[in-house]
Amino acid sequence: QRYPDIDLDIDMSDRMVDVIEEGFDIVIRTGEQHDSRLVARRIGACPHVLVATPGYLTRHGEPAHPSDLARHACLQHRFPATGKLERWPLRREDSEPELVLPETITVNTIEPLAYSVMQGRGIAFLPTFLVREALSTGQLRTVLDDYLERTVTFWMLWPASRYASPKLRVFIDHLSQHLRI
Repeated sequence: QRYPDIDLDIDMSDRMVDVIEEGFDIVIRTGEQHDSRLVARRIGACPHVLVATPGYLTRHGEPAHPSDLARHACLQHRFPATGKLERWPLRREDSEPELVLPETITVNTIEPLAYSVMQGRGIAFLPTFLVREALSTGQLRTVLDDYLERTVTFWMLWPASRYASPKLRVFIDHLSQHLRI
């Protein structure tokens, strides 16, 4: 509304797009950014949490240690670009074996993961921005907080070689100031 001359064409995808080859003006990505062809501006960081409904935890018990997850329904995210499961970054002792989680439900985007956990289907690893309201209202509870360490950094990226038009510059500045992750 503030900028009526700016048109948006939004492509919501977990696919790793080639910003330059596919003609994107700007993308938002997570993780480390090493492409020298792109300008990167940090937007913010978002912690992730393991969550379940109180009903699920009443029926199945609350895990006290990461090894307890082997007896739970684990709702997992598979990266579409690589086919690999997203690793749940649970702290463990060097002597403990790598944890293999059950794949009760596996999806390639996080929205159905959030829906499944809200339906009481199991435990999921999700960004706090997606579950903040459900946590504050008690619809979801976090588990294994003392064992979890993961914060994801979000970046805006745009081609370094392309002239940043006034519209693009205004959009970048607007996102930088108003997007809260």
